[in-house]
Amino acid sequence: MRPIQKVIDIAAADANGVSTAETPVDGVDLTIAGAFASGGVATFPYPTYVTLTSTDDLSATTFTVIGTAVTPNTSGSVYLSETITGPNNSTVTTTNQFVTVTAVEVSTASTYTTETVEVGGAAVGIGNGPWWPLDIYNPNQVTTISCNILASGSATYSVQFTNEDPFDTTITQLPVAHPVAALTGASTDQTAFTTTLMRAVRVNVASGSGQLRVTVVQQSTV
Repeated sequence: MRPIQKVIDIAAADANGVSTAETPVDGVDLTIAGAFASGGVATFPYPTYVTLTSTDDLSATTFTVIGTAVTPNTSGSVYLSETITGPNNSTVTTTNQFVTVTAVEVSTASTYTTETVEVGGAAVGIGNGPWWPLDIYNPNQVTTISCNILASGSATYSVQFTNEDPFDTTITQLPVAHPVAALTGASTDQTAFTTTLMRAVRVNVASGSGQLRVTVVQQSTV
């Protein structure tokens, strides 16, 4: 099979990277002045789900997040708008990923006095990645995996495999640590190989920032 090469974008969650704590007012946009903001526009390092967080009950309020998203298969961007119900002592998350946020509009919020909301970005690339299916019919196979932390990034990661069907959405596939211990809890570049049969592999990123490039090469000794 052809080698698999993926670049995982990694960024920690930032609850107020778009807008810091602010009392919502009906018809008044939130102020975009968080860590991601410049000139009234918040720009994420990678496409990111937008989060709204509050310790108060803002469930009677709707927020409309306006910005841009990446156009599939191009380097351009496209206008994106999503309306979301406010949080109730919790965090709510958009269903779309944004590259920029240019406005956060507020509706039906005129009764609030001390209640506040923060707007930020969810974590990117943290947690379990998708399963990447391998060729289990490759005889006497050897699978080599290389993980490279790019540029000035950082990552703590583990490679896992499963022998359950990665396409079966009715089950939670059993993850198993990679047979080479160096690929569990790694924080530096690693390359390792194994002859263990693996139906699919994935990468779990515990923390980090920047990008992690993963290359999987499967070959036969026959």
